[in-house]
Amino acid sequence: MNLEEIKDFILAHKQYVIAGLIVTGIVIWTKVGNAGDANQQNTSDFNEVASTTTADDKAATKDSDTEPAKTQSEPTKTQTNSEVTCDISGAVKKQGVYTLKTGARLQELIEAAGGTAENAQLKHVNRALILQDQDKVHIPYRGEKIKADDIISSVNGTKTSSTSASADTTTSDGAKTSGKINLNTATAADLQKLNGIGEKKAEQIIAYREKSGQFKKIEDLKEVSGIGDKTFAALKDQLEV
Repeated sequence: MNLEEIKDFILAHKQYVIAGLIVTGIVIWTKVGNAGDANQQNTSDFNEVASTTTADDKAATKDSDTEPAKTQSEPTKTQTNSEVTCDISGAVKKQGVYTLKTGARLQELIEAAGGTAENAQLKHVNRALILQDQDKVHIPYRGEKIKADDIISSVNGTKTSSTSASADTTTSDGAKTSGKINLNTATAADLQKLNGIGEKKAEQIIAYREKSGQFKKIEDLKEVSGIGDKTFAALKDQLEV
């Protein structure tokens, strides 16, 4: 069939050709519309999935950020020292360093040291005082004159409000402003500063003082074993009571 014949056929059957074109157009339009709806539905589903995923990710991130914060907010447990160690000297039976429970009072320290000596002076000593770690305690002898600050001293500062004793110009090492050593207040270290007095003799002097009481005059020093007239003569000018 040539071109002329085709043209004549179309003209003869144009109503059928037009109807066919209309049907074809409708079919094509319907398919395009359905495809568009499908694409729109797919896009909506994708956005919903993406939104859900984003929300889950945010929740997971929030939980992840919160967890370390909880860990950091937990308080750190600290261990406290449950003991105090104190040094006691003076008119007690066993001078030395003792360890007691935190909150212990001075009376407990005295008991740990064997109790007080017979010549202890406790009138102005507050035995209910709560001790602190590294406290230095000196229980005065009867008639001993020392500064109130020297009875109890602490690494956190000298304590003066809870204990006191009669005070004069006596220094903390037992020597008065005259420069002489007081036989009734001197420590073993103080006594070793005297001419001819070593560690052993110093301990003998203190032992005599604790047993027999205060020296009434410097000549009483000769009653101590090992100290004769010659030794006394060499150091008498350095002594007082």
